[in-house]
Amino acid sequence: MGTLQIGDQRAAILQIQASQTDPQKALSELVENCIDAKARNIHITRRKHHDQVEIIVKDDGEGVRPGNDGSPDFDRVANHICDSFKKNLDAHEKNNVQGEFGIGMLGFAAIADNLEMLSRTDLSKTKFLTLKAFSDKYDTGWAKKELNNRGTEVKIWPVRKDIKARLTADKISLYLGQELRERIKESQVNITVEDKLAGGKTRKVVPQDYKGERISSIEKVNTISGNIHFKLYITQEGDIGNVSVYRRGTKILDNIASIPDLDHHPWTSEMVEGFVDSRFLNVSPATRRGIVPDEKLSEFIRSVKSIESLVNEEIKKAEARREEKLSQETIKSLQEAFADVMRDLPNEYNWFDIKKGGIIPGSGRTFQPSRPKPVRISSGPLDTVSIFPQISQVEPNESKIFIAKSWTTDRALIPIGVQYKWHISQVRDFGSITAQDNSATFQSGFLEGEVTLKVDAIQGNNKASAEAKILIIKKSPKAGKLSFLNIKGVEKPGELWRCRWLEETQTLEYNIGHPNYLQAQKRGTKQRLRYIAFLIAKHLVLHNFKKAGEENVLERMIEVITTLETRI
Repeated sequence: MGTLQIGDQRAAILQIQASQTDPQKALSELVENCIDAKARNIHITRRKHHDQVEIIVKDDGEGVRPGNDGSPDFDRVANHICDSFKKNLDAHEKNNVQGEFGIGMLGFAAIADNLEMLSRTDLSKTKFLTLKAFSDKYDTGWAKKELNNRGTEVKIWPVRKDIKARLTADKISLYLGQELRERIKESQVNITVEDKLAGGKTRKVVPQDYKGERISSIEKVNTISGNIHFKLYITQEGDIGNVSVYRRGTKILDNIASIPDLDHHPWTSEMVEGFVDSRFLNVSPATRRGIVPDEKLSEFIRSVKSIESLVNEEIKKAEARREEKLSQETIKSLQEAFADVMRDLPNEYNWFDIKKGGIIPGSGRTFQPSRPKPVRISSGPLDTVSIFPQISQVEPNESKIFIAKSWTTDRALIPIGVQYKWHISQVRDFGSITAQDNSATFQSGFLEGEVTLKVDAIQGNNKASAEAKILIIKKSPKAGKLSFLNIKGVEKPGELWRCRWLEETQTLEYNIGHPNYLQAQKRGTKQRLRYIAFLIAKHLVLHNFKKAGEENVLERMIEVITTLETRI
């Protein structure tokens, strides 16, 4: 049996370098080398030098691994691509050491054309190594610049113009805080990013924190290959979460649900955030992103699936807590909102048979008519006339007063000097009117139906007309029992209804499994509250105007929602 060999080493090296295209990941690789060298402090600087932007990564670690003479062995680094000494460390030595492929340094080409590395150990002076992007040549020797202490300094220049915006202090610190979250926590290394370009800032890299509630019952799963550690959280309401995959503290996959066999609940629920860390997963050597599909991955998938039922239980508990909290907050907020709404709606509305001046159940607030807004007065000329209210509802054998108001073109009120003629159009004997100047009293008959009330306003040669709809409807004796205390969320994801009124239990149910509800839920408490308020508004309109006809019901719905909008 034969053995595969690289026929063109130069082409292989250049191909490896070309495969690393993410500048932030390339910078992260250099920082990881610093952590591997046991640095306590890492300082990243972006500055302009001789009209070129350069990035410098400096640490106080042990420096490049020394050769026989005690000085940094740069020849070993350059001549052992894909053969890092780190992969030969034992389990104890490998703790908190990430690199093992010996290619991370080649990623600098994703940032700039040149790399210069200075390093010294405790027992030597400073040596240098220089590389050029997409070249297999290197140079090394004793450096002209002497580092004050042991450690390593890497300079990359000139930074390409098209990626400068991705390497600001804010973006670098945020990326490293997410990418190296656990490595930074475990090593307790201090990382500072200083941007000396115009408008630049200085930022300390802070490991990413999760804001949700920790699932403490799930911490690790033991496997043949090693332990898998879980740090999972229930997201805060309104946040969208996902679970990342880490390997020895470094992120290798943004979302665990991108693994085909794990593309399901709970990992797709967006209610879980955090990470899973496995030290035995094999990653793609070139990009250090993604997982090699081998038996280690299969073992990982089996282990993750073994705790899915526990995560699902935690999600259900969180949903139940949220619904309970929502029901309490919703009742209070909606009671207050609808008390204001009823104050401003026309008089023909009633809150499930509670007239204006009554109290919304549980709110302690009364329905008071809104104060009239001041208007400008004018003597004319007449342009338009309005009837108030424009749409109204009365019961059989009930009377109601209507008022006509005349206006100029610029909406000034004309209080005197206008004559009014009132009349009604009806097919059957639904009622009669008694007119007196700009007011008319309508007296309904004993039949249900619809009446159009008309008025003509006359001032000299100017004439204007208006109409109002009167709906004569007998109220249902059962409709007045609805109370905010009986609002209930029911999970029916396979059903299309949004809300329904259950007469036998006097309960308004809303479907928390409906896509519209789930969408509102993702946007936060306020959006969910608005959604439920609109459902209640629908039932308020149906209670008052169900028999008024489709167009009138829609007009009333717009009226209520418009009034409600400013209260929620």
